Amino acid sequence: MRSLPLLTVVFALAASVGGNKAPDGTEIACDLPADLHRRNSTSRGQGCCVWTSIHHAALWQNVPAYLEAPKWIQQHGVPGGAWSGSVEKYLPQMARERGYAEPPAFLNYEGNDPSILRLACQTGRMPSVTYCFSPTGRYGGGRIAHMVNLVHADNKWFAVLDNNYPGANQIEWMTPQEFKRTWTEMGGGWAVILLQPAPPPVPHN
Repeated sequence: MRSLPLLTVVFALAASVGGNKAPDGTEIACDLPADLHRRNSTSRGQGCCVWTSIHHAALWQNVPAYLEAPKWIQQHGVPGGAWSGSVEKYLPQMARERGYAEPPAFLNYEGNDPSILRLACQTGRMPSVTYCFSPTGRYGGGRIAHMVNLVHADNKWFAVLDNNYPGANQIEWMTPQEFKRTWTEMGGGWAVILLQPAPPPVPHN
């Protein structure tokens, strides 16, 4: 009989798909409205998940220089697939073409330290992060070379907005351990974090 509470805790911390609250009621840190979610697209036959994730972050953090990043990539005939070097190259080019003398700052992080991601989310920033499998069984449980947005990160929950699964009630909640595996297990973790100050918190009465 004493094992039942333990089983309940384990079940509560299992990965799940839902809305803007974790299974235990924790409120999401970066609640981008569902009507602003952008579905992944392609450029020259390659997916634009990196650029779509950056677009989401630019929307949330009000960084116009990087809005519509997938469309800019498509218009310039650049293949959609991206890595850290292409972000270093094309984001500044994108900003300068749009009239910014100094491209808005961003962190292009490669490593496996999730504390950086926790700090970003806790200050209202929305990291774009690598993702190599779905803890809830999307993609048939197989491996995928993909980038998504991290919309919540604390000591109990991590949550992602997957641009292949946009819309309300599509946030994937997982434990920190599950997130670290999907972030790092395909050659190490990569994150792009726009450094523009985050939006002010929603007022509460």
